[in-house]
Amino acid sequence: MSQAQVDATTLFCRLLDLAKPEINGQALREGRDKVAATHLLRERVLVLGKSLDWVTCPECGIETARVVREKSPDEIILHCPECIDVVAPRHLRETYKVALQKFIPSLLNGLELSANGMKQIEPDLIWRLGTTEKQRGKAVTWYFARILHRPEVASRLRDQIAAEKTAQSCVILTSSEVPLPAGSALTEFDVRPLFTVGRVGQSKFEFFPDRQSAPGPQIRSEAVPGTTLRYVRGKAAAYIDGTEYPLEPRQQSILITLIDDLDHELDKDALKTACGSQAQRFSPSKEFERNPVVYKAFIRYLRDDERYALIIPDDDRDWLH
Repeated sequence: MSQAQVDATTLFCRLLDLAKPEINGQALREGRDKVAATHLLRERVLVLGKSLDWVTCPECGIETARVVREKSPDEIILHCPECIDVVAPRHLRETYKVALQKFIPSLLNGLELSANGMKQIEPDLIWRLGTTEKQRGKAVTWYFARILHRPEVASRLRDQIAAEKTAQSCVILTSSEVPLPAGSALTEFDVRPLFTVGRVGQSKFEFFPDRQSAPGPQIRSEAVPGTTLRYVRGKAAAYIDGTEYPLEPRQQSILITLIDDLDHELDKDALKTACGSQAQRFSPSKEFERNPVVYKAFIRYLRDDERYALIIPDDDRDWLH
């Protein structure tokens, strides 16, 4: 892949991550992103937006000039209070925007998904793209979200994932940079920035096969975990006072079930069903016999209610309530 393609995909993600994914023609065609922008225009992933009637005068760079008329297909006449009549390139009044209605189908094409399985969760912000199953029994549900660095967007997507019960088998594609901000609701999920897994194209986002298997859990390498459940889902591990405790699959399932429950507490039968146990005498404490420190640190049995409750560490109260 050429450097122009790399730069174009990076620029495209920057535009997607704006509250309003739009840019004016001067910044697009005359700034440092000129080559990348040319590639995006060639791929037709940007479309013309509303033309501006007032622009900054290119002669003095100070006054606001009014667009008077078109001089030619490539030039316009401006009236500036300081410079009077000014001839300027036409792109000075143009705006360009990402055509989301075209881009989402290109993601579907890249993942070989049907539009019938796509669902828009939040208008122009969050989409469930669909589910793939490259290996039997290993289904993956794909989501895409813009401006995922915003807490409210991350929380909305997490709620949707919990509602659809895809927490253990989902991949989140995003235009945002990672790691996501500390305390994000999606810290322990598999989040992949688009500019690291493929390149933008006219009708298909081309994913790199060798990068599709990357696990990508949101682990901030610069942080030293204290006592936390943030890595239960993505890394199958819990941390207690900075020490990592790997989790067995059923231990992981029990903790994830309690994490995802709105009240963070369930009875024994609900936990048994959730973690797929066939034992006649199922007991969460017995499931943690080889990991008693983790059980003691994160799970409490409420005898009066006959329920198991999650003990939320102080470090996790910003994303677990």
